[in-house]
Amino acid sequence: MALLETATKYILDLLTDNEELKKFPKEFTDAAVKWVKSWFLIPEDPKTNAKLEDPNKPMEVKKDIIQDKLEDLKDNAQFQKELTELLAAFEQHRTRLKNVVYDADIDVKGSVHIGDKGSASGEHYDEKNVIKGGSINAGGDFRLGDDVNVE
Repeated sequence: MALLETATKYILDLLTDNEELKKFPKEFTDAAVKWVKSWFLIPEDPKTNAKLEDPNKPMEVKKDIIQDKLEDLKDNAQFQKELTELLAAFEQHRTRLKNVVYDADIDVKGSVHIGDKGSASGEHYDEKNVIKGGSINAGGDFRLGDDVNVE
């Protein structure tokens, strides 16, 4: 089930402070983390909480715990409604980034072009054609930005 996989990754990323989520507005991630904790880090289950919050626990263990919990909550209409809304908001934030490179070490013998080719792809992005951290070593031309055909 694609929803189960998407929800598991999303919740795991929120609980482990994933790098991709650090790109999103702080208010969005703070609210999402609060929501996740309200469903997954409940006082009635301290053993599970300890496993999910332990930085030394393997991701596979945490993933299994989250999937089990999602399976338990599959018939909870309120949870499913809230999860669907959060995943939609997450996807909307994720699509506001385009051609963004984070902490990558790129070593290319030829040319490097980061950006769109062809017709204009729209300008409704929070970040587009951005390099943050890392290094680029190109043996040819380096280009950052779109190649837009204007007539």
